[in-house]
Amino acid sequence: MKRMRMLTLATLGGLVAMNLPLPSPAAVANLPVGTMTQPATGLSVMTYNVEGLPFPAAFGRAEKLAEIGKRLADLRRGAQQPDVILLQEAFIPEAKAIAAAAGYTHVAIGPRVSDAAPGTDNAFSADASWLKGERVGKWVDSGLVILSDYPIVQTRRMAFPDDMCAGYDCLAAKGVLLTWIKVPGRERPIAIADTHLNSRGASGVAIERANTAYARQVATLRDFIRANVSPQSDLVFGGDFNIGHDRQRIAQEAADGGIVNAGNEATKSAVIAGGRDAVPVAIITRGKDKQYFRAGTSSSFTLRNIRVPFATPQSGSTLSDHLGYVADYQF
Repeated sequence: MKRMRMLTLATLGGLVAMNLPLPSPAAVANLPVGTMTQPATGLSVMTYNVEGLPFPAAFGRAEKLAEIGKRLADLRRGAQQPDVILLQEAFIPEAKAIAAAAGYTHVAIGPRVSDAAPGTDNAFSADASWLKGERVGKWVDSGLVILSDYPIVQTRRMAFPDDMCAGYDCLAAKGVLLTWIKVPGRERPIAIADTHLNSRGASGVAIERANTAYARQVATLRDFIRANVSPQSDLVFGGDFNIGHDRQRIAQEAADGGIVNAGNEATKSAVIAGGRDAVPVAIITRGKDKQYFRAGTSSSFTLRNIRVPFATPQSGSTLSDHLGYVADYQF
């Protein structure tokens, strides 16, 4: 993952603190909460890699993370907050505290260090590099968090096995966080999933090795979603997919009916429907932050538009190295 190459033996020990008990999701800020009993006509989902990396992989992130929480709280005061937020790289406590700062009453945390099972691919593991973080174990959790204004009625987590990663990404217990959210007026809960897949060049290892791990992760995610989400359920699967414009990764995502079977990708759908200006250029250029969606059986669940609620604080510097965006869906 990005900048994990900066970690050394002297500083790895400091990451142990990341596995201390997390702040209680119930400790939310005293912010106005909209009426949740009226039938909903749509659902807004934000995906945001908040760059909540530990020191020394990132410096001075606490202030920026607090600003993200403040911006989300401001949206809530104006009744403009996303119904659901998918966070990635929420490794440090200040990143997980965004939930409380923004006033979300329902919070799910992704896989932890202990959730990663031992690997079974002996051939791939034989070439693992200690210096690139592939043999030192998991030092941080998945960094995945789902925030919701609607009740989270069920949660499942899956961490990739120890050998299903490449380079510095192996330091994190990456995987998938799957929730079912009860939206007023909808008979079936809506499935919402969050993930963060292996980086490419930033992994610190050869592209071929990074892409091999990536392909295995994608296949595992595809099987996990199909095994756990009924075709009858509306589904949104978002996160930092780290696809970029790598042809191999694009092909792997699209293989076997797509990572979401019979699904669509939100930014691509928005561009097709609304033209080049329907999605900010920065999101298209980066090509990593995705939302795949699919209507359940007999459902009219579809994308309405994409919007960016905020991009930069008043200082002019960015809040994160990713641009968080909201996809507005309608029933």
